[in-house]
Amino acid sequence: MNHAIHLAEDAPSADAIEGFRKGMAPFWHPVLDSEALGADRPVGVVLLGRRLVLARLNGAVAALPDTCRHFQAQLSLGRIVGLGDVQGLQCAYHGWTFDGGGRCLRIPQLPPERSVPKSANLPPYHATEKYGLIWVCLAEQPRFPIPDFPEFDDPAYRKHRLEEAEPTRTSATRMIMGTLDDTHLPWVHDGILGHSDQPAPPDHRVWREGNELIVRYEASQPAGVMTADMSRPDIAAGDTINLVYTDHVGMPNVIRLVKETPHGRYVIWLATCPVDYDRTRNFWQFARDYDLEPARDEIYQAMSAHVRSQDKPVIESQRPWLLPPFWTRLELPIAPGDLPLVEYQKWAEELGIVTAI
Repeated sequence: MNHAIHLAEDAPSADAIEGFRKGMAPFWHPVLDSEALGADRPVGVVLLGRRLVLARLNGAVAALPDTCRHFQAQLSLGRIVGLGDVQGLQCAYHGWTFDGGGRCLRIPQLPPERSVPKSANLPPYHATEKYGLIWVCLAEQPRFPIPDFPEFDDPAYRKHRLEEAEPTRTSATRMIMGTLDDTHLPWVHDGILGHSDQPAPPDHRVWREGNELIVRYEASQPAGVMTADMSRPDIAAGDTINLVYTDHVGMPNVIRLVKETPHGRYVIWLATCPVDYDRTRNFWQFARDYDLEPARDEIYQAMSAHVRSQDKPVIESQRPWLLPPFWTRLELPIAPGDLPLVEYQKWAEELGIVTAI
């Protein structure tokens, strides 16, 4: 590996980009809302710098390269067709048609006596649906299962989502680090999730469990819809609320923050899609088992969007784009407050995701 001097303000080196893409490939990544993929049209997405096409074929989601084997036209411009009892994705350019496994079913230009060559086939990718999202893995076998989100199907919880129109200009690893980082709360979210005159970090417990990095700590924060049941008459904005946080990081790209409040549980779930090293599409979902009136959802939605708007410019400002390996000493984590971030990055390096700058 080339360890030549590379400035943090520069675009990542070729080594860093290659390491990030290769290191992230063996994991499940969310790429699209399930409802955005209909039964009649394919959809193009980008994952780790690769163009992919998604299609529902014979009742299952298929993921293929978004490039026809013929003359490289995008298959996402095509349509779903039936060939007997098999559905295929037909290229808009010359009609080549592929099944969900990437096998080329039909080349209209071939004479009847010639069979479709195997070289016309496309490599398929693993694709599945879970938690209202379509997930894709680019490797031959996923390294870990899709991380858990037990509140998703639990009727005791009221859920809402936060839609983001554009990808965040950061890496997925930076995005997870920023969501895991609790010591920024008094500064970026002063008066909402902390106070800048009370910046002392909590006492973290951090450990690994299966494919998760788990962080647990206690915190005192101002009363608000993310920390308390504000529909109660005995709670006023600004009251001090004592909480227990348990953060579950599904390595390397999903985080589930569970807040145990005096009135119930509030959950923030983020699944990140690494469009590439400098663009991340975020899929946010929130769940609460208190203050369950549907009419109250708008208040929670507005606060979620506001807190996100505070985080976004800070995270997008961080350089280098990718997490720098510890050996570079570009960043200076401070113990004990940064322990969760150190442990996350340490595991990311072990997984071969953080390799260079």
